[in-house]
Amino acid sequence: METFINNSPKKEFFFFLIFALFYIPQSLSEEVFLSNKNFNTAELRYESPEKMLVKSLVEISEGRLDIALETIDTLIKQTPNFKLAYLIQGDLLLAHAKQISGIGDEHKSEKKEEIENFKNEAKVRIERYLNSLNLQNEPKIFAQLNEKDKYLFYVDAVNSRLYLYENINGKLTYKDDYYVSIGKNGFGKQYEGDKKTPVGVYFTGKKIKESLSDFYGDAAYPLSYPNEIDRKNKRNGSGIWLHGTPKTTYNRAPLASDGCIVLSNPDLMKLSSVLDTNKIPVIISFRSLKDLESANKNLTEKKLSLVNAIETWRKNWEDQDTDNYLKFYSKNFFSEKDNFDTWAERKKLIQSQKAKVSVGLSEISFFDYPNTENEIVLVDFIQDYKSPTIMNKMNKRQYWINENNEWRIMYEGGA
Repeated sequence: METFINNSPKKEFFFFLIFALFYIPQSLSEEVFLSNKNFNTAELRYESPEKMLVKSLVEISEGRLDIALETIDTLIKQTPNFKLAYLIQGDLLLAHAKQISGIGDEHKSEKKEEIENFKNEAKVRIERYLNSLNLQNEPKIFAQLNEKDKYLFYVDAVNSRLYLYENINGKLTYKDDYYVSIGKNGFGKQYEGDKKTPVGVYFTGKKIKESLSDFYGDAAYPLSYPNEIDRKNKRNGSGIWLHGTPKTTYNRAPLASDGCIVLSNPDLMKLSSVLDTNKIPVIISFRSLKDLESANKNLTEKKLSLVNAIETWRKNWEDQDTDNYLKFYSKNFFSEKDNFDTWAERKKLIQSQKAKVSVGLSEISFFDYPNTENEIVLVDFIQDYKSPTIMNKMNKRQYWINENNEWRIMYEGGA
């Protein structure tokens, strides 16, 4: 291979070199590839396509353009449908022959929008490794999984990232993370066809077995959009899935879907054993894990306050302490049939009989519901209710809202 480091153009004309020099710290190679400090080509086969891409940018930042080209060439051989890799390869090949003012300048025939998409993809991929957050620490996610919940997905919609956590002895333990594409118009879905990804807490469904077009990749799993809060706020639309990509492309741009969350087919296959467990909670948020570090500094206390509120609510119900029981309900409460007034009237009538009841809660789990105003938490549990006339065991769902530092129930119904 021809070496062209000494013949490389001025730095200000080469987008990736500018990007690498001013955006990537020199220590990044050690931060990202601790197991491969020397970066020899023979070890590249053990890296993910994304790490190899980032590695090439690190090598550019270090002025090793010929080595960067070797890395990109190896990446393309291993992942021949990785379009961004081809663009970097083209820029590297032409960098020593002529000056270019930005990424993809030699691809003038390609759409400007597509070039911008490649730029954005490069940015969000490299930002994953610029993050100083230690992923091995338990995340500051306001969530608690019950003993039967094995996994949790956290989707950082701003940074196009999906994080997988496993429930090990009641603690969220980092397993892996993946680049994802979201809606072409961003996040915050409101209506059918707005090309936005919803924000909230959802659950995965069973793998779609019907024959789907290649557009959806190797597999597709539906999400439970719209949920109770979506319907209350008159958000509509359907068909929000977690799915793969067409075989002709490794991945899509950060903002590219009609609202679905899209992974590369290899990443989706890595997650297949996880997804096949069904009903995995998925938090789709506008907050990064770094944002949560500051937002949830007192996470242990917050969890304890909610757990105590749930237990006090249960005890007041079991004691038929109607006044204190109803204090746990927001004035903005809603259910499938009731508002606060009709709910309170019905509960007062039932509890006026002062029948001895037993209320048991088990398999309690809760998940922070991304919201820009009041703090909201989705709570699921199994409710075991017994009275002289009724014995009922059911899956129950509540949404608790923090109103003036008091936890109150804003929704209650079956799950």
